[in-house]
Amino acid sequence: MKLSSFAWGLGVGMVAGVVVDMVAFPLPKARKNAVDRTMQRVGSAVDSAIDDVSHIIP
Repeated sequence: MKLSSFAWGLGVGMVAGVVVDMVAFPLPKARKNAVDRTMQRVGSAVDSAIDDVSHIIP
């Protein structure tokens, strides 16, 4: 695989992601709230996993 084809594919993927994001969340506030909720869920999941592991390992 050539570096140029990789860079082209990477660029196309980034543009496609931005387009999907703008279609799914047209208002910036909606995008920010969705990111906030996702980060809160990920943080809760990590806290829960660390708590579970800390109970298993003495």
